[in-house]
Parts: sequence; structure tokens; C-alpha cells
Amino acid sequence: MAKKYHIFNEPSALTSVAAFHDMFHLPVLPSPVIPDEKRCNLRVALLQEELDELKTAILENDIVAVADALSDLQYVLSGAVLEFGLASRFKALFDEVQRSNMSKTCKTLDHALETQQYYLREKNTESFIEEREGEYLVYRSEDKKVLKSVYYSEANLESIVFDKEVIFCFFLAPKKNVAKLKYLKTISQ
Repeated sequence: MAKKYHIFNEPSALTSVAAFHDMFHLPVLPSPVIPDEKRCNLRVALLQEELDELKTAILENDIVAVADALSDLQYVLSGAVLEFGLASRFKALFDEVQRSNMSKTCKTLDHALETQQYYLREKNTESFIEEREGEYLVYRSEDKKVLKSVYYSEANLESIVFDKEVIFCFFLAPKKNVAKLKYLKTISQ
């Protein structure tokens, strides 16, 4: 049975914001770099300003202001991606984070029970399990936060940022009983 996910018509955020940056002579860097302190502080301040607007909009129960704040957050975030020189790699970065986040699911009920036991034992966190489309999801009881499967696979962003191919295999770490990535070889492209 094929999994059903929502599909949306998405904006071309990076390209649109790059047009704005080009028009106003703002940085669009070709490769990953940390800008100078002044530019970094500006980027963080812009994101914080929009995040504060989102908090206010939520408190005021104003969906139009929420839409404005979320749109502005996306716009400012896209500007940061451009200024940190990550635009050409951003789809790959996002796809890798998506892959990693989807590995939070448990493939079997046994994995879900193992995950639930881990959080209770190691973090004193109560949780519950839901089955969805043949996979098992573990949520923190108090707020329904998604908990990572003990077989969760971290995102490997370094190879994308530094444009390297990483060959890896999975192995079980017996001490923590969690899946880890073991890097066998890194090859510069």
C-alpha cells in the first residue's frame, strides 16, 4: 500500500529572495561561509523579529498576522540561506534532514516498544504509540512531541555542506541500543 502524504504547490523561495538580494545588492554567496559578525547578527535579529511577530500573532489569535509572520520568516530564512552560501546545496540539505526526520518512525511494534522503554528508562519520559500506515509512532505523553526511534539516523549534513561523498553503513551500538552511522570512507568530489 502506497503511503499518502499531503502535496502542496510551494513557492520558489530561494530564487525569489535571490531576486530581491540582487536588486538591493545584498549578499548571495556561491559557497558555504560564515559571514562577518555584523551580518550574522543582522540575520539572527531579522529571524528573531519575525519569530516575535509570530508569537504575538498567536497570542492575539490573528491568523492573518500568523500568515504574515510565517511568510516573513520564510523570506528572511531564505535570505540567510543565500548569505551563508548554502543556496546551491539547500535542497540536498533539506532532503537529508527530511530523510533523517522520517527515520524517527519505528518500522515494527517491537522497535516502538523498545523506543518507549528507552525514553522511560533513560529520560523518565512517558509516551504512547500510534500505528500509522504500517509504521509505529512514539509520542511524548505530555505534549505529543514526536520521539526519535532508537533506530533513528542522524542527518549527515557535513558531506553536503563541504561537497563530499560519504559512504556509510548502519550498525547497532550495543551500549545505547541505537542505530548509529559508521563512516567508512569520505571522498572529496
